[in-house]
Amino acid sequence: MTQRRTTRRRILKGAMAASALAAAPAYLRYASAATPIKIGIPTVITGGYALLGSQVMRTCKLVKKMTDAKGGLLGRPVEFLFQDTQGDPAICVRKCQELVERDDCHILTGVIVSSEAAAMLPKLEPWNAVFLSHGNGDGRLTAELFVPRFFRANTSAPMGARALALYLQDTPQKKFIAIASDAAWGRSSNAAFEEQIKRVGKNLVDKIYAPVANKDYSPYITKILQSGAEGCYVALQGDEARAFYSQAQQYKLTQRVQFYTEIVAQADIKVLGKDAIGLMGSSRYPITYDIPENKAFVDAFRAEYKNEIPDWTDGEMYQALMILFAAIEKAGSDEPMKIVAAMEDLEVTSVKGPIKMRKCDHQGENQGFVVKVGVDKRFPEPVGEIVKVYPRELITPDCRKATYST
Repeated sequence: MTQRRTTRRRILKGAMAASALAAAPAYLRYASAATPIKIGIPTVITGGYALLGSQVMRTCKLVKKMTDAKGGLLGRPVEFLFQDTQGDPAICVRKCQELVERDDCHILTGVIVSSEAAAMLPKLEPWNAVFLSHGNGDGRLTAELFVPRFFRANTSAPMGARALALYLQDTPQKKFIAIASDAAWGRSSNAAFEEQIKRVGKNLVDKIYAPVANKDYSPYITKILQSGAEGCYVALQGDEARAFYSQAQQYKLTQRVQFYTEIVAQADIKVLGKDAIGLMGSSRYPITYDIPENKAFVDAFRAEYKNEIPDWTDGEMYQALMILFAAIEKAGSDEPMKIVAAMEDLEVTSVKGPIKMRKCDHQGENQGFVVKVGVDKRFPEPVGEIVKVYPRELITPDCRKATYST
């Protein structure tokens, strides 16, 4: 009987203690448990976009090291949980579900493919999750597909096309052709470029869509050569872009047509080598942007990864995390809906300058950059040198639209 009463008394005391802890303010619970802030990274580890996924992961690892060295976030360590989506929307949704249900992780970022992001949007509410895009370009994500738990920190496809079209209005070329991946981002890019290039009085003679994961670009290169176009807009990434540029070299396409790419990527510059010099395009992240925030990031990156320099995915991933961390600090919590409230109209100065997370559609207002690849003695390989910077108010689309009224 005594043993039974003692056991019961202990159980009651334990239950009371647990109830008191549950009722305590969040910051007290976290401080006592020192539980990590979990951030899910459902990204492409294997497949055609694996290089982009590897860039996401290396930047996350760098940010963790930098953040934990400063005492963490809200006094807690940061933990990144990586999952391989293979670039497949169905696999992406399944991996996210595992992060939520198995790992109790309700903050998601690092998604590579726009179709993956679109598949996640209807699930965010039942998952009680918040999703911050670092690089998804499809304009619809903050337009007709808008949901309150999704934010986009990065430059979208319409924004990249807008910056480039504004620049091209003063160039001598009159006739353009566009080639893109036959995926959500590629179609959004081509549509935005067509709208913008016609607005500045230029002629788009054709739009080409290559199948996802395409390897043979010779029929499309022949079509470009026969089109009579003076400029070629390119919206390809990952293995697709490297295959296209490599084959374009063989056909000496760069000597006959000026390339203008929607994303100037360091990985593509490496493929082109010296032939990359003179390549122009919009830049999601210009490594040469001379502001203290970017210099600090580049220095930290190069100290961590010898003989490497950050690509656009690294810069956009870093910026997204800085915005996310600022929202968590403002909220004083890692609870998803508190992060949502804190992120609306949040302003942060990061590696690309001042960013505002617009409340009306959760699109990050980014400046527009146009770059030209050249030699910079500070770096071991050619890089994009900034030739024009456009204000964020001119580059960001109308609210909940992928288009511009002016």
